[in-house]
Amino acid sequence: MENYQKEIFRSIEGDQWFNRNKSVQDVYEIYRALTRFLDKNSKVLEIGCSAGKNLNYFQKEIGCECYGIDPSSKAIEEGKENFPDLNLSTGTADELHFNDEFFDFVLFGFCMCLVDRKLLSRTVAEADRVTKDKGFLGIIDFDPGLPIKKDFIHYEGLKTYKYDYSKLFLSFPHYTMADKSSYSHNTLAVKNSASHFTVDNNIDERVSSVILYKDHSNCYFSL
Repeated sequence: MENYQKEIFRSIEGDQWFNRNKSVQDVYEIYRALTRFLDKNSKVLEIGCSAGKNLNYFQKEIGCECYGIDPSSKAIEEGKENFPDLNLSTGTADELHFNDEFFDFVLFGFCMCLVDRKLLSRTVAEADRVTKDKGFLGIIDFDPGLPIKKDFIHYEGLKTYKYDYSKLFLSFPHYTMADKSSYSHNTLAVKNSASHFTVDNNIDERVSSVILYKDHSNCYFSL
């Protein structure tokens, strides 16, 4: 199967991931901190939104218009029932069915590490396509400092690819680093925890929240 991870998440593991994590209702600090990049006029897309709890938080706190996609049909079904004001649909990061420059803020919610490697370039291109000029793109994911491949512990045959994915976007001159915060994956789930980076973290358990600013107008010098 050419795009094995995508098909497994769409058919099986997306729903299984949702079932394992659906009891967690808290919005983690790492997501709450993103609200300073939003306002009531923002159109927001979360890729890997699960049932939409983070988007619901953004909408309630800021009043922005929120969209989300996730490979789990169970997650999307429950999200539509619990949060009817959100725009949720099943889908994957390599195929975003939205118009060009539709969103002011696009967020990868801990999912780039699971994208098939053959679909990674397409995933970057799709996110760039739907992000407005002078908009923001956020990536929450593992940040080990060097590329690491590990077995995905919940499903035999799947892999987790840990990497600083902001580098893929920052290779283009129209993206600039706007903000970066580091955390420990081991403490993200601790309620009200100040779960920031500590020096004794395992290198493959480091997580970051990166915000990139997209601006085509100031990315080239004229000679």
